Amino acid sequence: MDNINWKALADELTSLMRLAKPPVAMKWVKSEEELKAIPKVRTHDKHLPPCTIVEHAMQFNWTSACKFENIHANYCRAIHGLVARDEKFFSGEMFMGAWFDDIEQASKHHTALETVEPEYFAVVASPVSSGRIETPDVVVLDVIPAQAFLIMAGYQYAGYERIQLTFSGESTCSDSWVHTFNTGKPGMALPCYADKKFAGMGDSEVRVTFTAEDFVKMVEGLRALYKNGLRYPIASYSLTQDIIAGLPPHYLNY
Repeated sequence: MDNINWKALADELTSLMRLAKPPVAMKWVKSEEELKAIPKVRTHDKHLPPCTIVEHAMQFNWTSACKFENIHANYCRAIHGLVARDEKFFSGEMFMGAWFDDIEQASKHHTALETVEPEYFAVVASPVSSGRIETPDVVVLDVIPAQAFLIMAGYQYAGYERIQLTFSGESTCSDSWVHTFNTGKPGMALPCYADKKFAGMGDSEVRVTFTAEDFVKMVEGLRALYKNGLRYPIASYSLTQDIIAGLPPHYLNY
């Protein structure tokens, strides 16, 4: 993915979709040296989990890092590849009496989660347009449903595939950027409780994630949809008018 103008792509997507928040690049790094090599990266002495540092990038334009010590529990560390899952993780005890009414259901939830292999030192988030992360592992978007629909349609424009989305419950990071990091497939997920409480996601937002390569493909597809007249915002048609005038003429042949 050499010679990609990430700023131009991010600016184009922001313009096409009228985004309120910029696209964010995520990178998993394996050493302190690799972390320090990222320009203007901020490290912290507070408990600030990955969902929070992603919003640092979106809302403050920071390049922000999350290390082992920034996360409050091995549960979240294990999801993001900063520590190995162990018996305590799989037990589900952390969510017992909170999200589930018995230990069996809590354990099923923890076991079902997608997690990153435990070989990383930190997770970093930075605005795509800053160029501080040269090739993102994952690109994250906070968007509203109409934008999410068109963004996914842009991805499908050239090289169609049916996109399967999952809901694991609390810990949307597993269904979104971890899913994309592990599988290379797009993710779209409902913000979880922690996303609202600790990451400040809006009530109308959903999270969409892509690999760097698919982010490029998606923007190219959106560009084509725009030329075809399929644009955001989607103009509402009257509920009391015949819809024929609002359809492309060739639709009537089918």
